[in-house]
Amino acid sequence: MFKWLRNAKMELELQEIITDAKRTHKHAKQIRDFLLKVLQEDIDGQEKFNDEILEEAAELMEEVGPGAFYWMADIAVQMTILAQSALRDMPTNVEAELGKDASAEEIVKCVVRV
Repeated sequence: MFKWLRNAKMELELQEIITDAKRTHKHAKQIRDFLLKVLQEDIDGQEKFNDEILEEAAELMEEVGPGAFYWMADIAVQMTILAQSALRDMPTNVEAELGKDASAEEIVKCVVRV
């Protein structure tokens, strides 16, 4: 009886870990996709801070919470460090992986791994 209860408890804990991991992956993908959308809007010359993108950002913050803001700030820091390295002609893992002709989208996908 105790063995069955212990196994059931372990199974429940494992399911919770898997569910949390799937949720985290989903949120990370949503954030990366949002960043890519903002990048594409910039490339297309669309108005910055337009109502549609702000609404989407608000929905993302509502769903993901403050972790989304922190993660976006962390991504901005990584991109700044990457730009600083490029300015100083210092090689990076992104350059090694993508080469010098990488697009902005490829760089975002490399830096923001999901």
